[in-house]
Formats: sequence, structure tokens, C-alpha cells
Amino acid sequence: MARNTLVRTVCGMPDYFRCGLMATVEDGVITKVRPADFPDRADCGACIKGLSTPALVYHPERLRYPLKRAGERGENHWQRVSWTDALTDISNRFQEISHRYGSKSIAWMTPVFPNLTYGGYSRLISLTKGVLVDWWGCGDAAGPCADIATFGHLTGEGHLISPESHPRLIIVWGYNPASNVYHYMRRIVQARKRGAKVIVIDPRFSATAAHADQHLPIRPGTDGALALAMINVIMQEGLRDRRFVTEETVGPLLVRRDNGMFLREGDFVDTADGDRFMIMDEYTGRRQIYGTLECKPAITGNHSVAGIECQPAYQLLADLVQDYTPDKVAGITDIPADAIRRLAIEYATHKPASIYRGWGMQRTFYGDLACRAINTLAAVAGNINLERPPSFVLNSRPFLMPEGQYDAIPVMMLYDAINKGEPFAVKAIWCAGHNFVNQMPDSSKVVKDFFKNLDTVVVCDHFLTASAKYADYVLPAATFYECTDLCVSSFYHTYLQLQQQVVDPLYESKADFRIAAELAAKMGLEQYFASTEEQFIEDLLASGHPTMEGASLERLREGPLMAKQLDRPSRLKTPTGKIEFYVERLKRYGQELPIYIEPVESARSDKAARYPLSLLTTHAPNRIHSTLAKIEALRSLEPEPLLEINPSDARVRQIEDGDLVRVFNDRGQVRLKARLSQRIKRGIVNIPQGWWPEDYSQGHHNELTHARLNPAQQSILQPNAAFFDTLVEVEKS
Repeated sequence: MARNTLVRTVCGMPDYFRCGLMATVEDGVITKVRPADFPDRADCGACIKGLSTPALVYHPERLRYPLKRAGERGENHWQRVSWTDALTDISNRFQEISHRYGSKSIAWMTPVFPNLTYGGYSRLISLTKGVLVDWWGCGDAAGPCADIATFGHLTGEGHLISPESHPRLIIVWGYNPASNVYHYMRRIVQARKRGAKVIVIDPRFSATAAHADQHLPIRPGTDGALALAMINVIMQEGLRDRRFVTEETVGPLLVRRDNGMFLREGDFVDTADGDRFMIMDEYTGRRQIYGTLECKPAITGNHSVAGIECQPAYQLLADLVQDYTPDKVAGITDIPADAIRRLAIEYATHKPASIYRGWGMQRTFYGDLACRAINTLAAVAGNINLERPPSFVLNSRPFLMPEGQYDAIPVMMLYDAINKGEPFAVKAIWCAGHNFVNQMPDSSKVVKDFFKNLDTVVVCDHFLTASAKYADYVLPAATFYECTDLCVSSFYHTYLQLQQQVVDPLYESKADFRIAAELAAKMGLEQYFASTEEQFIEDLLASGHPTMEGASLERLREGPLMAKQLDRPSRLKTPTGKIEFYVERLKRYGQELPIYIEPVESARSDKAARYPLSLLTTHAPNRIHSTLAKIEALRSLEPEPLLEINPSDARVRQIEDGDLVRVFNDRGQVRLKARLSQRIKRGIVNIPQGWWPEDYSQGHHNELTHARLNPAQQSILQPNAAFFDTLVEVEKS
């Protein structure tokens, strides 16, 4: 590197916003970073977390060389070894385990983004036919389940944005962007300055609520009931968007009363096109094949087709929400009935209206149903933009899977794979870019059960994390400042960016791609990693797809490329090609409609007699999960974990502000100090997630959470960890 240089790179933190960073390098040392420019200035900016990341590079506790376990797992005794010895032993172990138990006995936990960092491991999994651990389910799968069921694809962060860019009403639902996603908060603040009303739905009076016009403190896990009540009001007041429901959703499709399936032409006529869906023409009173003739599809009523009794899907939705009156739902959600009515009417009439739907509500056992209900609410009101954002199409498959597809196992099913050998026995784990001991639910079970059934555990990280302490080998990974990669789009923007190497890797650390390449060489697979990182990037860019026009490594060194909007068919990737608030494949679970089900650990259940408080583990403002926990500048803003508890709940337990308390249930316990706050509802406590075990006086917050599997979610994507569906009790310690 030159003596004094400016290098544009991309923030590699696992929030997937991919902010551009401009790094100042003096004598080979990063001295400063600032937000980098984008073609659209509205996309510029970086948060305090991203701007603090140079401290990762130079942290005194950073891992410097490979370590081999010298005692029992978890004892934290190590010996220094060379990369050659470490990778040779790991390669031999993996090949022996694969030979004995099958190739899927090797599970790979890999970084999700960007391309080379994840792709190196993906190539290795394809070559060895191992199994990828899919991490969506560690808190982020229920919302995507809902979006895939409803729209056939993910909606990024799950925001339901109106077609117009300047909404008159914004509902921030189960989300706190003021603390965690400044990009979206900036949009919300700007919209409010233009006159938009902002309403926050959250059990806590969050930093975002402090900037809103109204805060509705909802009981955790009841968001689906609120959405259904809003649909009820919209229907009762005649405010539905009939055109949108008819043209863009399954509303007019006839559903058989005998089996709950959509009526198809083949149900009563022997024809080669028997899968075509049927509707009833309101003008003629005759059945029609959906989309073939000009007609006015009926969306209500009872109909008989060739002796088969049917109802339009919209009618079934209307029948469902009849039971969710504002008065009834007020008793479920703790939100007054009048407030529910006003909210529904404002949402349907103050158009354009947007919902910033966060992932907080999805972290209950039935969180996918809540998200589906909100999706349905937006569809009934016609407040959805169906236009897909522009994107880039890389030449990814040959790079990621040189020897074809491999299997993946949802992270929540890893418990049974390790402990019971179901659906196959996992005997070794390679963990890169994750801290599974710290972040998985029911962590006591992880520590007590996982490791006695694993032959080999390898962790690649920057620090000796809670997971690393239980490894057989710990390998020092380079930070994103020390490697080159390619970043495509993000949750926030649609740019193609080059993550340029800013400084050389410190100590003996290596980029994840290099680690994968060197392990491959030990396995006799070096020919698959013969190219340089830059050559692999050129291959990724060479897809020939129209979205890649003008994209090259040299061009990306000059700055980011913005994706171009291409003409694409509007048909969604659902089985019907429409927005599906009625989902056939969920009929067997009784969830074809987005019904409301009380949380599994409800404060109104029998279990609440022993554990009466609902526990939240929200995102901390100065960390990304457990990442950045070692950065002193950020830690000074929040030096230790605190239990947020309402003064009324504290008073009956004789707890005062700053007292050491014990939070417990039948799964585990954690000791920490209490912080009394009126900002949280009575009956609810909160411990921000991401704290490491050593940050607590005893225990860990994830000892309290459970790892139940939701089969309906599994049928769509994968089961999600229900971190917020947890009951506890608190006592003065």
C-alpha cells in the first residue's frame, strides 16, 4: 500500500446493509473511516457501529495465530500451532469422519455475505458433499416464511411500502430503526417532516416511538390479532381496495368447502388444462376460468359449481375476521378498541401508507402468522407496491457449486442432527462467522448436549468467542478490511460494490476464502481454487445477463454500480401467481388463512402462574448480535447488560434500580442488574441480546429461551427460533 491512501470498501458487518466506507490509510495503518459516496446521495451514510470497525483490526484481544485445544472442551486451555499442522489435522479428521458416517456428517456454518467469503466454503461443501447449516432460523425465518407464502419471495426487511414514494401515514410495527437501522429512520424522519403521521406499535416505548406521533404498546405475540381486527374494520367500513383484491390477490379464486383446496377446472371437467383456477362471474352468475375472459369476479358469496360447494377466498377471510372485532381484540392486545378502529381507518384512507414491519414480531412461535396477517392487511387496503427492486444477476452457480448442489439443514434442526442423528448424524462442525453457543436458543442444551456428540469442532473468528472456547481448533480470520470481495445489493440499496482490501492481514490471520482454499489443498482439491480472488470476481461478473452490462472489476474499482430496472413479468412466484392470503399448502396445519394463535408461552397460560413475565431479547443499539461486543468505544455507551423492568413489576418484587436480580424459568437462569423503566409495559421484561456469558454475574439470557420447532414454518422455509415467546420470573438476588 502507498504511504497515505484513501481506499473505498464496504462495511462487512452482518447487518447486510453494505454501507460504503472510505478508509484513510497511513503507513499501512487505518487511521480513519468515513461514509463513502454513492451515485444517489440519499444512499450515503454509515452508522456508529460501522464507523467503529477499524477497532476490530487492531484490538489487543484479537486472535493472532491458530490454536489447538489443550484441555477439555470449554476449559479455555490452548496451544499455538502452525496453519499447516492445523489444516492437515482438520483435513484428516474430516475425511475420516466423512468415511465413517457419510459426507453429510460434516456441517458447515458459514458467513452469509458477501460472495467470496461465503463462496469459498460453498465450493468446499459442493466438492466434499457436506451439509450447509442454514442460519435463517436463528431468529429471522418466520417473516421470510410469511413473505414466501404470501408473495412467493422475500421482501428484504419485510417492509410493505406503498407505490408512491411519499407516504402520508407510516406504521412502524415491531421495529426500532432509530436504534438499529439509521437508513430507514432517516426516511421516516424525512417523511414526518413532509407531513406524514408516524405510528409505532411496540411493547416498549423505543427510541423510534420517541420520534412518532403515536405509540401503541401491544402485548407481545398478539400482532396478528391486531392486524385481523384492522381488516375487520376496513371491511365493515367499506374501505377495502376491491380492484387490488380482485386483480392482485387470490380473493376471487373459488375454494372448495369439502377439502379447502382451490377449485380447478380438472375437478369437474376432463381436460389437459385441469389446473386452471375457477372464479364466479358476478355479471352472469356463471363459472369462469380465472384470467381468460373479461368478467367481474365475485369475491363474496356461496356458490355451487357442478355440485361442488365453494366460496371465494376473500369470503373466507371475511368470515375469519368477523370474530376479531376491535372490542374483542382490545382484550387480546391491550390496545383500546377505539385506537384499533382509528388505526385501521387511517391506514385505509390516508394513502399512500406504508408499514415498516420489523422482525421483532416474528420471534414468537406463531410469528409467521402475525406477519402473514399484516401482509394480508396491506393487500386488503391496497397498500403494496408489487414492483420488484432492480438487481444484479451474477454467474454464481458455477462458482458456488462446482460439483453440483449440496444439502442444507435448518439451524433449528441441528439439535436433533447432533443429539439424535436425525435426519442424519452430524459429527463435525466448521463454524465461520457465527457464534452459535452465544446466539442459539436454549443455550444450556447446546453446551450440555452438542459437544459430547461432536467429534471435531473448528471455529474461524476474530476473537475467542463463547463458541470458540468449545472448539478443537480456533483459526484467526481476517477482517473485511483485510480481504477483497464482491458485494451485491443489500436490504437497503441495489448497488454492486467492490469490497477492496484496505490493509494486509495482521499477524497470521487469513481471509475466509484463503482458509477454504488451503483446506481444499489439504484434501487434494487445490485445482478448484487455482484462480485468484480477482479472477473469481471477474468470473462472477461474466454472467452475460443484461443487469451486468458495464460491470467489470476495473469499473468497480472506480465506485459502485446502481442496478437498472428491467422490464419483468409482474407474476409472483406463488402457486397462483397472485398474493396469497389463502395458502393451500398450509391447509394441513389449519393455517391456510392467517389465523391468530396465542403465544406458546403466553402470560395468560397456566405456566404464567410460576413465570408471569414475558421476556424480550431485543437488538442492542451498539452491537450486531454478538459482534462488536469487544469494541471499547461502543461498550462505553452500554457497559453491561441490564434487565429492563417496569417499576410496578419491580415494586411487587422489592427490586430497586441497580439491584442484582435473578431471571429464571425451568430451562435456566441469568443474573444481572435491573434498570427500572416506564418505557416498557407491565408484565414484560427485556434483556438486549448479544451479550457474552462473561458479561453476566451468572448464566446467560439464552438459557431462558426454548428451541421448539414449528412444522408449518418448516414446510415453507424452515422453523424459526421463538426468542420472544418466553416466560420468566424475576427475583432480587
